[in-house]
Amino acid sequence: MARTDLTAVVVPRAGMDLTVALAPAVVDGHMFVHSERRMVRVKNTNAASRTVTLQIPVTVDGQDVVDRQYVIPALTGDVLIPPPPAVYRQANGKVYIDYDNPAGLTVAVLELPV
Repeated sequence: MARTDLTAVVVPRAGMDLTVALAPAVVDGHMFVHSERRMVRVKNTNAASRTVTLQIPVTVDGQDVVDRQYVIPALTGDVLIPPPPAVYRQANGKVYIDYDNPAGLTVAVLELPV
C-alpha cells in the first residue's frame, strides 16, 4: 500500500478558514507524523456515510488491539477526530488513516498551537 503523507497545518492563534486545509482522501490511505497536538478533520460530501479507520499497531497479551473506526455521516458529515495517543504511532513514527471508500471524502491534519 502506497500511503500518501499529509502535512499538518498549524492552527494560528487568530483562527483559520478550515476550507483551505482539506485534501482529497486516497484509496491507499494517508499517514502523518504523530503528535498529541495533531487531530484529523474529515468531511464527507458523498450520499453515503463513510468509515475512517486509524490503525493501532500494538498488541496486548499477544492479541491485536482493534483499530479505531469513525463513521462520517453522508452529505454534510464533518468530523473532528481528537489527537490520537501514542498507541496509534507506527514503527516509523506516523499514524495511518484508512478509508472504506474515499469518494466524497476530504481530510486534513490540524495541529494545535503551542
